[in-house]
Amino acid sequence: MDRIIACTCMISVNKLEDLWAKSSATKGSKGESLLIHSLNVINVIERLCDSLPLDNTLKQEIAREAILCAALHDSGKVALGFQLSLRGNIWGRRHEMLSLAIASRVASGLSAEGLFAIATHHKAIEYFDDAFNGQQIPSDESKTWREMVNDLIIHKDLLIQFINLILPNSKFTMDNLNTLYSETKLKKVWFSKIYQSYKIGISQRYRASFLRGLLMTADHIASAHQFDLPEVPIHKDYISIIKKQELNSYEIRPFQKRCSIILGDAILKAPTGSGKTAAILLWAANNQAENGRLFYVLPHTASINAMYKRLQEIYYEKNVGILHHKDSEYLFNIFENDNSSYDAAQMAESISDLARELYYPIRVTTPHQILRVALQGKGWEIGLAEFPNACFVFDEIHAFEPLFVGLTIATVKWLKDMGAKVLFASATLPSFLEEILIKEIGITNIIAPNGQISGDKYVLDKLRHNIEVKRGSLYSNIDDIIEEIKNSEKTTLIICNHVETSRNIYEQFKESFNINEIKLFHSRFNSEDRFRIETIIQSKNLPKILIATQAIEVSLDLDYDCGYIEPAPADALGQRLGRINRKGSRNTPAKVIIFEEPSLKSKGNPFYLPYDEEITRKTINCLRKNDLLSEQQLTDIVNEIYKDGYTGSSKEDYERGLNNSEIKTFNENIIAGSYKPWIQDVIDGTDGSIEILPIGQYDNFCRRKKEKRYLEAKRLLVPIQTRQSFRLFKEKILWFDKELDEYVANLEYSSDTGLDISRQIENIY
Repeated sequence: MDRIIACTCMISVNKLEDLWAKSSATKGSKGESLLIHSLNVINVIERLCDSLPLDNTLKQEIAREAILCAALHDSGKVALGFQLSLRGNIWGRRHEMLSLAIASRVASGLSAEGLFAIATHHKAIEYFDDAFNGQQIPSDESKTWREMVNDLIIHKDLLIQFINLILPNSKFTMDNLNTLYSETKLKKVWFSKIYQSYKIGISQRYRASFLRGLLMTADHIASAHQFDLPEVPIHKDYISIIKKQELNSYEIRPFQKRCSIILGDAILKAPTGSGKTAAILLWAANNQAENGRLFYVLPHTASINAMYKRLQEIYYEKNVGILHHKDSEYLFNIFENDNSSYDAAQMAESISDLARELYYPIRVTTPHQILRVALQGKGWEIGLAEFPNACFVFDEIHAFEPLFVGLTIATVKWLKDMGAKVLFASATLPSFLEEILIKEIGITNIIAPNGQISGDKYVLDKLRHNIEVKRGSLYSNIDDIIEEIKNSEKTTLIICNHVETSRNIYEQFKESFNINEIKLFHSRFNSEDRFRIETIIQSKNLPKILIATQAIEVSLDLDYDCGYIEPAPADALGQRLGRINRKGSRNTPAKVIIFEEPSLKSKGNPFYLPYDEEITRKTINCLRKNDLLSEQQLTDIVNEIYKDGYTGSSKEDYERGLNNSEIKTFNENIIAGSYKPWIQDVIDGTDGSIEILPIGQYDNFCRRKKEKRYLEAKRLLVPIQTRQSFRLFKEKILWFDKELDEYVANLEYSSDTGLDISRQIENIY
């Protein structure tokens, strides 16, 4: 009590407006009002509940309880100790526990599930065991709890004012706050993973998780002061815009028409540049349930960025969110170049966070973010509110690793139980994978251009590429390639299998061409330079020569006149060819040379990684038989080389994902207020990469962090493959900087050529 008296002398908290929910970012300024923040959370949660993809009766029932949770979730912040902590003192107590006790007395309509949502809206239940052995959980035997109640008693009158304003019909009076423990209706078993799993029923745990997800989301959105929540668009209203934006000058094609009228799950097989995206969106427009969300799932970060901008042109910026592990950095780049943005970093951070919430009804994302919910990783509860009756598009699933194909199919089965509708789309879907989707998910709608119908026949028979398989590699033919390009006015795309190859080719081309005519694009650029290069190569004025890796394979809107390509499996080649004569609008098929051997050698032998050597060689042998390559012929080649499906370790990985027990028994495994902390590392680490800071950017990084430009600092990090990091660690080229909390490498970096993992910087100290 002496501590409280001493603190009270230092600062006065005796009026309702003196109660803060959060401290001010500006030293010496007033913090955010507790009453205003609580009213804002109520407003947001009402809007969120109204937009839930559930029937009206269930929506109203959830809304009634969720609003009570929102009103009382921060009521414990009235306590003097908490208020002083916002003004520089240390309290070390959980205000949510006081909120729980207050809500138990005030709101008779709150169930145990609602009370649990209030108690855990900041911390998972593991925290209550690990941090303080449950001493802050309401208990008449706990000295800590009694001290917390005493902090509340000091502000008893303020608490009464607050409650009666936030819940006008409560007519709240509180003569004896010391009885708060005996009034609490939440059993302690809720705070134990072990006891909760067998003493609390599945339906209760599910509902508690649902309410917790809603409350956390409303709290986050209100804290970001984003109150103008978008309404979930009725996709049918956008059909005319879809046709205008995606179909351009041509009439809707028969296969697109079929997509626009089919109800239910489907598989769409359509060539790159044929209007596949338009067909996908027409399917979504016809299958959207009331308030149903749309998730557009793509395998690569670069393709997600491109699709995000594309969907914004149709559904408007306010309705479309982007969600992947680098979304903050990408959004920063966008807003930094928007002159109307007064604080690009803050806006990017807010929008990135909101994309993880229920704010955006249309999301462009990686499969990892869907799997994070299915595997109950951090923040999984939010998916319970937005996955029911949603439309999910999985574009180019063949590009997923076998493990992720299995996990994705297992997840889709789980989504189907929530009323979701699913479309798998691909330009080159192998027949074996199509058969898996039909068998495991029960898809009966297979949509593809029909060669017997004129509009579709045009797509299938179109000859976009004149293929020549050439002996040797890019390296061994480099002089001839340079000479051919010199004597041509055409734009040229050169696609390499490895970053090292692309960098070496670029250096050789610099000796023969004006530097302004050439651009290099691969995975080892930081996000700052990557965004700059993406913008250039997707502009109307293409650089004459683009040297790239498979980073350009999916969804980047490129259209080059001719190309030189290193060997790869047919499905990957299909994506690469889609960047050359993309729409087939040129008078003659584009010349494309594909080399027999990769340029990078390992111990004197052809180095086929990241591709399978046998499948790559089969592809090359099949291509020798086809000079003019139609889309149907490419599909036939894909089916030929993958006719055996998954084999060996690939088959084991696929089956391990398909039979994942966590997804199969999702409901039974729910522990409300808990998450599996290993999920984030597993999911985010599946691309086999880590981000490092080149030593040359060290000072720049430190300066940005010192100036609290954290997003700008993160934009200087460069991804490298995990297997490469092992060698760099061993050779002491790469180390972990504890002060920066980042990996730092003594490697050269250039904004034009990216990271060079073979060149160290001398005299770095």
